[in-house]
Amino acid sequence: MSELSILSYLPGENADELEQLQERVELVRHKLKFVELKPTVACISSLSPLKLTEGLVPELIRLAGGTPVHGDDLTLLNPQYIIVALEGSPINAAMSQVDTLMALAGWESLDAVQHGRIYLASGDTHFNDSAEGIVETVEMIAEILNPKQFAFGYEGEGWIKFGI
Repeated sequence: MSELSILSYLPGENADELEQLQERVELVRHKLKFVELKPTVACISSLSPLKLTEGLVPELIRLAGGTPVHGDDLTLLNPQYIIVALEGSPINAAMSQVDTLMALAGWESLDAVQHGRIYLASGDTHFNDSAEGIVETVEMIAEILNPKQFAFGYEGEGWIKFGI
């Protein structure tokens, strides 16, 4: 789904609201039109066992200016960014499990770790299949990957940067 259309994804929703949400996605897409660097992003939905997000999220990462990685070995994937959005859980749940993340083999050698690009995100109110959640996820990821182009205001509530 390279041309994400909120209107076609959730056709039973209010058309006016969906059109406004689609316009927000188009704004992100337009601002990223000439950004050539698409950093690799691992979005983790579970830490025990380690599982990367599936479904629509990889496409949302693309829309937000990233390149999603696939697999279950972070050392081999060596992403430039890591977003921990535990399925159905708020940020503090991810924070309480961060020791599991840091205990992963090869953690300290990962590019994202070495460059301080680890983010904890709300997996309960974002990273879900609601129309609003989809758009907010695109905006949040765009804000994380391209902070000079985007300041939607999710930092602190929707996501936080994790410092080691």
